[in-house]
Amino acid sequence: MYSGCATPSDPPVTETAGPALEKAGIIAVDSKNQVKTPPENRLTPEQEAAAEEAQLERKIRAMAHYAAATAHRERGEDQEALDEFYKAALANPSDQKIMMEVVQALVAARQRDKAFKLMVEATKNPTAPAELHALLAAAYLEKKKPELAKAAANHAIRKAPQSIIGYKTIMQVFRYEMRNGAKRTKQIREVLDRAVAQKDTTTPFQIGLALMMTEYLSIDKESSEELKPKIRKLLDIAWVSKPKKPIELEQIARGYRLIGAHKQAAKAMEALLGALPNNPMVLLETAREHAMGGDMDQAKLHLDAMTKKFPRVWEGHQLRAAIAMDQEEYELAAKHYREVIKLNRRVESVHYDLVSALLADKKIAEARDALSNAKSRFKANFRQPYFSAMIHLEEKEYLKAHEELLSAEALAKKTEPDRLTEILYFQLGSTAERAEKYKDAEKYFRQSIKLNPDYATALNYLGYMWADRDENLDEAEEFIRRALKITPNNPAYMDSLAWVHFRRGEFRDALKWQLKAHKESKDPDPEILLHLGMIYAALKDKERARKYILQASKIEDTETDIKAKIKAKLEELK
Repeated sequence: MYSGCATPSDPPVTETAGPALEKAGIIAVDSKNQVKTPPENRLTPEQEAAAEEAQLERKIRAMAHYAAATAHRERGEDQEALDEFYKAALANPSDQKIMMEVVQALVAARQRDKAFKLMVEATKNPTAPAELHALLAAAYLEKKKPELAKAAANHAIRKAPQSIIGYKTIMQVFRYEMRNGAKRTKQIREVLDRAVAQKDTTTPFQIGLALMMTEYLSIDKESSEELKPKIRKLLDIAWVSKPKKPIELEQIARGYRLIGAHKQAAKAMEALLGALPNNPMVLLETAREHAMGGDMDQAKLHLDAMTKKFPRVWEGHQLRAAIAMDQEEYELAAKHYREVIKLNRRVESVHYDLVSALLADKKIAEARDALSNAKSRFKANFRQPYFSAMIHLEEKEYLKAHEELLSAEALAKKTEPDRLTEILYFQLGSTAERAEKYKDAEKYFRQSIKLNPDYATALNYLGYMWADRDENLDEAEEFIRRALKITPNNPAYMDSLAWVHFRRGEFRDALKWQLKAHKESKDPDPEILLHLGMIYAALKDKERARKYILQASKIEDTETDIKAKIKAKLEELK
């Protein structure tokens, strides 16, 4: 606010903020923020008359300068007007209205040295408002004088404990000190507790305090459980007061959003939308809050209206596409992603979102074209070989998919290490397994499990791979049981454990787990049915074996390799 300008030397804080006067008992501030003069320091009648005469003279001089300033302003002589306004404020620093007006005008005109001088003069007056002390604190902070800034901010709080401005200002001081290495968590919490203790506060105070508390959570996450209910209470009280000002509605919505109360945030945004019906960003954020709160129908209603009324606002198309993806409306998602690219092709992530939507919709050729377009526009990055691998996967080109994922891993190691997740290594493992590179598959599955020991999918996949190959059965059982402990009723994991027992020749144990897997399957699963038939065949129950394998043969959309196994087993059972 004040950086880069020369300012006068700093007067002592006792001359500007007023605490020395309070300490000496010359002035005192009561609970209603009114200044009282102790009886022993009251003026005699003669002194009062002289003081009144001097004050009248100051008012006359100030009025003369103010009139001259007004005349200059009407003639368009802005600098001359500002000079006269400055003289008017200096002539009568106790005129708080003129003082605030002139200080703000000087700051806007970048004449911060004069603004600072006025604030110094004005805050010598014990009746100076908290706003002036807060402005002075900001000025000291810009001058890298945090102790003086802190004193002025604290005085602003003492002057008006039910005004948020002093608390906000001292928070700025604390943030400044933290950027310079100081630890201020305890002091910030003390200020917040002091603010929370205030009674009968206004709606702006409640909203401002709630937002300050959400900022505090970013440096003290352990207080989240304790403070979020308090933040919610402040916002609820503010909301019940039925605020009408758009800024207050937006702040209430933001506060709710920051504590995860998205349904309440959506209500506040609806009120803001009522106040600003033709603002596309308000419409967008209202839809976003409905989506975050789980009301997808309302979110879609707003977004469909937005994309129709404001078709060139690309963010609306992007959010509508994201919701369509979530609801598996892939064709609609691709349509809106294409609109985003048409309106703002520089948003790189959307190009890959389009590829993802097209892949989900099984439009492989279009996905390849979209990826090629992205590669031609943007420099090489992780997502390019990654989505190329996904395209090869859809085409069952497993070795090529694995090689592309290796390229993606190499790029991630250089520039995006956060991409090196358990999911990436699981995909490296599964593509290697399908490409019959079993040792490589084991290596990548183990890396996936190392990154996330509770990643049940990787635990089961590696365990089943060993069971299917009739190797490492003890560790296979250990991994599959770990997966089942994480997801106890997963039929695929039960099938895997059954297969470990089958490979050991433990057919009764195998049957027990395979029947559980069949029971837990929501839809008939061809591989589970095949395995059930094979277990019955091993138990010499040819009738049941044929029954389940015939059921498996009638299921459409079965993987080619499973179909071949089903056909071979039926031939064997003839």
